[in-house]
Amino acid sequence: MKRSHLTVALIIPYYQNMFSTFYTLEIIKEISKQAIEQDLDLLVETSWKEDRVSGVLFADMMGNEALIKRARQEKLPYFILNYYDPDAKDNCIGIDNEKASTEAVNYLIQAGHSRIATITGKLNAQAGIQRLEGFKKALQAKNIDLDKQYIVTADWSKESGRQAMKKLLSLKLSPTAVFAAGDEMALGAMEAVKEAGLKIPEDISFVGFDNIPQTDSPQVSLTTIEQPFVELAGLGMKYLVQIIKKETKQPVKILLESTKLIRRKSVKELSK
Repeated sequence: MKRSHLTVALIIPYYQNMFSTFYTLEIIKEISKQAIEQDLDLLVETSWKEDRVSGVLFADMMGNEALIKRARQEKLPYFILNYYDPDAKDNCIGIDNEKASTEAVNYLIQAGHSRIATITGKLNAQAGIQRLEGFKKALQAKNIDLDKQYIVTADWSKESGRQAMKKLLSLKLSPTAVFAAGDEMALGAMEAVKEAGLKIPEDISFVGFDNIPQTDSPQVSLTTIEQPFVELAGLGMKYLVQIIKKETKQPVKILLESTKLIRRKSVKELSK
């Protein structure tokens, strides 16, 4: 078989336990599959040192800013996953975080909740900013007052979710429901609730974001937003190859609308 001689680098920004997260594993799995099917050489790296690459696929904007700037300067074909900016000149693909978060919070409102808190991810990340905005817009649309004490910022990790929930539980009037902007944070928050001797969803309801495997168990049963990780990675790889081969115009921008609310048992319907 004649090889294409194309080499693609998948750059994953470094952070603790990066190769054990569901997002990273799903991205690597799908990109590896695509590379085999398209007869490409694939490098998986935390920093881009190899000069002889045909193109670069960035797993995220956050943490890769300097390398993305370098790709622009060198006019090297590149594509950014998990990111969408309609005004920038970057090739990118992402989800509608704001819309998905609004749907999640609306589900809690429809269940009769008005004392709704959110545990946000890092607010220097597009996902963190947009999911918080979706939370705010959902409350505003239903004329529910926004209590700033009900907004606690975490860092996407399980432990940060636990600590954020402890802050919420210490309030004079604690929330009846929590929207966590990531499932890892939701899992930590749920553990904090149980450690406090409270029950889910009888005392506090939860909605998360991502639909990682740990959320679908009898012990957790977390209602959450499912992300199309496989679709995101597959399309990113497909269009990067087209850009490398000059088969499509740039910039390529894709906003996926395929998030989905997965209803489980972590939300209690309050009597109205």
